[in-house]
Amino acid sequence: MRRNAVRIAVLAMTGLALRAGHAMAQGYGVYEHDACTMGRAGTGVAKPCNASAVFYNPAGIVQAGGTRWNVSVGGVLIRPSFTFTDSVTGAATTGPANTIPVPHVFITRQFAHGWAAGFGIFAPYGLISEWPTTFSGRFLGYRSELKTIYFQPTIAKQVNSWLQIGAGFDYIRTTVDLKQRVDLSSQVAAAGGVTFGNLGIPLGTDFADAHVTGGSWSGTGHFGVIIKPMRRITIGARYLMRSTGDIQGDAAFTQLPTGILLPAGSPLQPGVNGIRCSGHVPIDTLRAAVGLELDQVLECNNVFGTTLAKQHASTRVPLPDQFVIGVAINVTSQLTVLGDYQRVDWHKFISLPLNFATIGSRTLWEDFTSTDGLRVGAQFDVNSSVSVRGGMLWHQGAAPDNTVTPLLPEGERVEQTLGLSLKIMSNARIDAAYQHITQADRRGRVVDAARGAGASLNSGLYSGGANLFGVSLAWGF
Repeated sequence: MRRNAVRIAVLAMTGLALRAGHAMAQGYGVYEHDACTMGRAGTGVAKPCNASAVFYNPAGIVQAGGTRWNVSVGGVLIRPSFTFTDSVTGAATTGPANTIPVPHVFITRQFAHGWAAGFGIFAPYGLISEWPTTFSGRFLGYRSELKTIYFQPTIAKQVNSWLQIGAGFDYIRTTVDLKQRVDLSSQVAAAGGVTFGNLGIPLGTDFADAHVTGGSWSGTGHFGVIIKPMRRITIGARYLMRSTGDIQGDAAFTQLPTGILLPAGSPLQPGVNGIRCSGHVPIDTLRAAVGLELDQVLECNNVFGTTLAKQHASTRVPLPDQFVIGVAINVTSQLTVLGDYQRVDWHKFISLPLNFATIGSRTLWEDFTSTDGLRVGAQFDVNSSVSVRGGMLWHQGAAPDNTVTPLLPEGERVEQTLGLSLKIMSNARIDAAYQHITQADRRGRVVDAARGAGASLNSGLYSGGANLFGVSLAWGF
């Protein structure tokens, strides 16, 4: 039997390695919700580590023969680093070094007759992308933050000796915080679509800072099953249903000085070319060479006075469904190898519509594609108090070549993990994990584009990676 288990383990790992070219897209997904599972590369659907089964497989919260209560709390620190290198100038812009915390809390309770209940708080989707305000892509966005918090009550049942099933309901809080600069040259200055750029204002003139914030509540479901066909082999699967964050919030605009000096006879001077519209546009640093101040007399389409006043804003953010299936093989009493296959329907993220009460609508096209993924991990129990873990992941970017932008400059990734578990009490242990992400360079753009514009607007190279550190405390009583 032991020889057969070893043979099955080798075949399973070989099969996963052969499929490594078909890799999971990261998108704006987060999969690190427990240091134990993180240490073995996120493989947990067939054999969850602890109460984190609430996320990794709701069926796994049933732990026959274990303690009545199980609790796992902790978090992961994500430290990304991204750089954009302009293909023409060779100038490199690096985003600030942020450390992003992702906390988690899981609690489970065992009941009679094979029933169990649990509750989890976790964040399976989210991102923070930040660039300097001098970055050439600032008019598309220089800071993008998406946060989701899932609150999941869960119930599970040990149906018989080889079958467990579980389900949960997710109540989701989604928030967005988007910042971008507004380019004066692209604003309409007169009837007929004449822009300030047509009248001599240079391309890339910052004259306002836009800040969009908002949030929503939504719900979805989460289902899992665990099957034990053989003594040493466990198979698990889970399905997290999709949801949508229907964000409602506000957009605020802050005027920025331009520092531009207008020469005599400029078409932007009062009365020239008959430019006269309703409402003042306070461009406080624009002055003619003869000293004429324009901040009180220039009237052009309410570009700043009314149109860019604080106003209601809304958008819709898809939270795609996930399907994961995996196997756990107890090769020996001390060694367990695991492998997971994951499907995420990122193709639901077609666009990011931005709707404003006064200035109208704008759509950022994304056209993500659904993706597959692979995880391979292992755990070796040195003794009853110490366990070591390791694993690998393969990812490819969900965004097509023509929608790689500063909002989400993702690319193909290779990730390695290491983990350690120490028993600190008879009923408690601490888990620690490290994960390194290496991202392949990928060409992208820094300007907005119409849908189907192709990759011709890609003007530089995005490169980056990340280091992740996770700690969890798990105990039972």
